Amino acid sequence: MAETKSLNHKKPKSSHITARPLKLWHDQHRIQEDVQVNIIPLIDVIFCILTFFILGAVGLSRQQAISLDLPKASTATTPMREMLVVSLDDFGQLYVEKQMVTRPQLFEAIKNYHQYSPNGLMVLNASRNASYNEVVGVLDLLRQVGGDRVALATLSGEANNPTIENSNPLPNLPTNPTLPGLTNPLGRN
Repeated sequence: MAETKSLNHKKPKSSHITARPLKLWHDQHRIQEDVQVNIIPLIDVIFCILTFFILGAVGLSRQQAISLDLPKASTATTPMREMLVVSLDDFGQLYVEKQMVTRPQLFEAIKNYHQYSPNGLMVLNASRNASYNEVVGVLDLLRQVGGDRVALATLSGEANNPTIENSNPLPNLPTNPTLPGLTNPLGRN
């Protein structure tokens, strides 16, 4: 009988099962945290994108300066254009085709040349010792007439370095006078 009593005291199983939320082990130990956006990886991505844009822009700008190996023609000649040579010496004297002129005469000569040859080249031969202000003044005068083809003449590298023997402007006077008892390093008197 004891067995029947224990069987009768059991609760009958219900057909309705209550659902409990599934709890994982790490959910039980989780503390409520504030949601944060980590901005460091975002900054890294932005700098990578910026780097690619900069490299792309540099690559595109280099396309404009592509060096080309142009074909050569055996019969090609360099056309010699007419040139008006204007010279300026150390003392500010102006010359047109080796003829000394004043500034008004230079203006008239340039004007006549520009009317005669509108595509002609005007070359300024300025002395190395001429003042910068005088050179700029002559260049300004050349451009006032409408000459957009103005060039400055230079000497080749060998002509810019005169030898020591030829650099004395006054041949009868010593270039480096020496004091008594001192020797001349150049070996000249």
